[in-house]
Amino acid sequence: MFEPAKIVMQPLCSRLYDRFGVDVSVLRLDGIHPLVSGNKWFKLRPALEQARKLRCPILSFGGAWSNHIHALAYAGFQSGVETVGIIRGEPEYAANAMLSDARRWGMRLQFVDRKTYRFRDCAHYQHQLSLEHGDALVVPEGGTTPSAVHSVSEIWQLPVMREQGADLLLTAVGSGGTLAGLVAAKPEGSRVLGVPVLKCGPEMVSRINALLLRAGYADSSGWELLEDAHRGGYARLDAELAAMIKHVDEVYRLPLDPVYTAKLLMAFNRLLFEGRVVAGSKVVLVHTGGLQGVRGHQARLSMLASAFSGPLVV
Repeated sequence: MFEPAKIVMQPLCSRLYDRFGVDVSVLRLDGIHPLVSGNKWFKLRPALEQARKLRCPILSFGGAWSNHIHALAYAGFQSGVETVGIIRGEPEYAANAMLSDARRWGMRLQFVDRKTYRFRDCAHYQHQLSLEHGDALVVPEGGTTPSAVHSVSEIWQLPVMREQGADLLLTAVGSGGTLAGLVAAKPEGSRVLGVPVLKCGPEMVSRINALLLRAGYADSSGWELLEDAHRGGYARLDAELAAMIKHVDEVYRLPLDPVYTAKLLMAFNRLLFEGRVVAGSKVVLVHTGGLQGVRGHQARLSMLASAFSGPLVV
């Protein structure tokens, strides 16, 4: 797979953080590559290497604006690996910006209804799809596999992470693979906090622990899940979140996406006001990319940000 660009750590200098006595920085994984950015670069790498060895296509799942599908299509194109996307929704979605890109890079798209899409983690359904598409290597939605956990764990070995260190590290959580990888290689004394972007409960904690065990990590202490940070559910966007995205981009030159990274920053700032972050802590927020998906929210972002009139917790 192609080499990533240099990854930087961006300090966030804010009176809010000075007030609470915390040192906050953002690990800019979104800068790895313009199209295969953030956690996607780490999670897709093992699957691409395996598919190249087996000389088979990769098949995976996603919605019409899936960053995972978009990144997989481009990575497969660049690596000489055929890709197949099983897309939740109607064939008309093929004309949107994300899926138009994917088709241009050679990804074969198969659209299924929501009822069928619910079987995406069913072994029988996956096997059937694999046979239909040339014994394809099936990668779950979001790219979360035990191999991906090992790959994501290497984030801790990045030069900027070794130099910076972290008492508290936060990441957005979708399918759970990024959180599991960060927990797997967590240094002694560091704490990892996951911020789910979809409604979840104890089953997500069980999912992360099971994923860690499948990846060969028995000790999964030193982490927790902030279950109430989803702000209404997956891809739900409100005026406060939209206004914060606009403000952070203008003030810090830090682009956020409304599905993952904006909810991450919002959740952390609220933790400060709740007194749940120890003064003097060195905090790292992981920017997991996802900026391609902003194209599906531009109109609503602009409208909602303009409508917001309250104070911002930033």
